[in-house]
Amino acid sequence: MLWLQIVQYAGFFFAQITNSVLVYLIITKAGKLFGSYRHVMCVFAMYSLIYSWIEVLTQPVMHIKGQVFIVYMDSPLKPYKWIGMEITYLYCGSFALVISLLAAQFFYRYVAICRPDTLSKLSGFKLGLIFVPCVICFFLWYEFVFYGMANTVEKQEFMKEELRTVYNEDSETVPFIAPMYWSTNQNGIRKWKILDCLSAVGCVGIISVCFSTILYCAFNIYWTMKESQDHMSARTLELNHQLFVTLTFQTVLPFCMMYSPVGLLMTFPLFEVYVGRIANYVGASLAVYPALEPLIAMFCIKDFRKAVLCRSDRKKSKISSSSQSKHSAIN
Repeated sequence: MLWLQIVQYAGFFFAQITNSVLVYLIITKAGKLFGSYRHVMCVFAMYSLIYSWIEVLTQPVMHIKGQVFIVYMDSPLKPYKWIGMEITYLYCGSFALVISLLAAQFFYRYVAICRPDTLSKLSGFKLGLIFVPCVICFFLWYEFVFYGMANTVEKQEFMKEELRTVYNEDSETVPFIAPMYWSTNQNGIRKWKILDCLSAVGCVGIISVCFSTILYCAFNIYWTMKESQDHMSARTLELNHQLFVTLTFQTVLPFCMMYSPVGLLMTFPLFEVYVGRIANYVGASLAVYPALEPLIAMFCIKDFRKAVLCRSDRKKSKISSSSQSKHSAIN
C-alpha cells in the first residue's frame, strides 16, 4: 500500500499550501466586496485545512468483503487503539461537515440574492447561526458511525483472514469501523443487523438533505439572477455569477470524488459485490480532494485569479514602462 501512503502524504502537503493561499486571498482580497460572505468562505477553507490533518492522521484503508465494508486506520497512530478509534470516528464525521458547509454557503448566497431583506439577520455574531446545522450534521454522523458501525468481535472474526492475507493486519488490534449488514447462522439464514443498516441509511439521509438544500438554493439563485439582470449593475452581476460558478464546481467536485464513490462502497456489500483492495482508489481520491478544492475559488473568482497569476502587477509594470518610454521620447 505504499502508493496509497504517497498519495495521502502528497495530498496533505498540497492541501496545506492551496488552502493557506486561499485563506490569505480571502483575508487580503475579499474585503468589503464579498461582505459577510467572506467569513463563510474562510470557515470552509479553514475546515479544509483541518480535514486534511484528520485524513493524514487516519490514513484510511478501505476494503469490501461480502456484506462488510471496512475502513481501518493505517497511520503511525494505529498501535494506540483507543486513540485510533476516536480519530477514525472523527474522520468519518468530517464527511458530514464538508457537504453541510457547502450547503451553508449556498444558503447564505440564497438569502443574499433571493431574500436580501432578511440578510441583516445574518450579520455580526448572528452569522454563526448558519453553522449550527453543520455541527448537528457532524454529531449525527459521528453517532451513526460510533453506534451503528462499531468495532465488534464478530466483525473482527469475519475480517480476520481477509485483512491478514491482503494487508498483513490483525483485525483484533487495528482500529476500524465497519457496517455489517447481516450475519448468517449455522443454517445459512440471514439475520439483518438493524443498527448497522439504520446507521448507513442515516448517513445517506444527511447527504440527501444537504444536497437537496444545495439544489433548492442553486435553482432559486440562478433564476433570481437571470430575472434581475436588468436591475443589477454589471459589477454586481459579474461578482454574483463568479460566486455561483465557484460554489457549483465546489459542489460537483466532492460529489464526484467523495460522496458518490463512498456511497457505492456502502451499497456494494448489500449485493455482496467483492471489491477488495480496489476500494482504496476511493481512499486516494478522498486524500487528494482537499488539495484541489481551493483551486476552484482561486481561478473562478476574478480578483483571486489576478492575484495568483500576478496579472495586476504585470499590467502596472507595462503601463509604467510605456509611460517612461513616452516620456523619454518627448524629451
